[in-house]
Amino acid sequence: MKKEKWYFPKYYPSFACKADACRNTCCSSWRIPVSKEEFHRLVTMECSKNLNRRIQNAFIVPEVVTDEVYRYISFNWLGQCPIQEKGLCYLHREKGEEFLPKICRLYPRSLKRIGNYNVACCSSSCERVVEILYDYDDLEIVTEQMEETPQVFYSISYDGFRQIRSFQKILQDRSTTLLQSIIDICKIINDDEFDRDYDSDEDPLSAAILLLKRFSESNQILGKICDIVSERYGNDPSLYEKDRDAFEEAFPDWMTFFERVINNSMFYECFPFVDERADQTQVYKGLCICYGLLRLLCIANTYKDHRKDDLVDAVSSLFHLIDHTTFYYNVSLISGNAAIFLKL
Repeated sequence: MKKEKWYFPKYYPSFACKADACRNTCCSSWRIPVSKEEFHRLVTMECSKNLNRRIQNAFIVPEVVTDEVYRYISFNWLGQCPIQEKGLCYLHREKGEEFLPKICRLYPRSLKRIGNYNVACCSSSCERVVEILYDYDDLEIVTEQMEETPQVFYSISYDGFRQIRSFQKILQDRSTTLLQSIIDICKIINDDEFDRDYDSDEDPLSAAILLLKRFSESNQILGKICDIVSERYGNDPSLYEKDRDAFEEAFPDWMTFFERVINNSMFYECFPFVDERADQTQVYKGLCICYGLLRLLCIANTYKDHRKDDLVDAVSSLFHLIDHTTFYYNVSLISGNAAIFLKL
């Protein structure tokens, strides 16, 4: 395979799955699609009786069947992938990585061709990735010749790629606050509409609680945190200010950490070209909501003990939603004054 130039975060080549050490494995409660080709290869391959039994009972038919989403891997009674046990994959162990469905083989990695540029990144939805970002000082983007094959293609011009990189650099500007950097990005995209959004008298906490009710079924961890937010702050909004102050004292580097996880997601999503249906005005609204919900969920999930693990869980549960659904497009449709989320 020919080597090509790739852009990727510095941590990317050294990423390694935690496997059975992961608290919230990606093999649990995820809708894992397999293609028609992958499905037929798996159900007809030679393997042990134990693995064959697991595979034959592993799939359900999606509501809309396509060649790329031909089956979903179902869950067992524990809400886990039936091909794995205690975080270890029987298929991987017996047949090797090359037999895994593409999404299992790559996750949390993403390999994209953006115009004439190759971009590799790992999703902020992965527990281990968030832990790495917690410990890193900077999300440095480097280049290297690698033997990789792009899996997703974006028709983006040279100027579009420069815009992607310029927004990331704005976010990394530590001469100002993270909040101001996001405001600067939003105002570049649509100055007038952002000002109208931001100047709204709508209560951001109430708007966030209402929005989170729509997302509570997205994944189990996010659902639990949504319940905390609703029960704790829905009844007494003053507790949010108290918890927010305690959070910022317990995690003094919260701002640079949030900068890294948001920036990592922006690079993963090719912000602001995240969805062909969403224009850039809709996308900036999604960025505002991303920042606000990240603050709210992390504060809510750590208010008791301020544990790093609880912080990581809150971050990964939110980006499970952002990085793997049409988040930017959907929230722009259901949220009016999205910029008020920056006030959380």
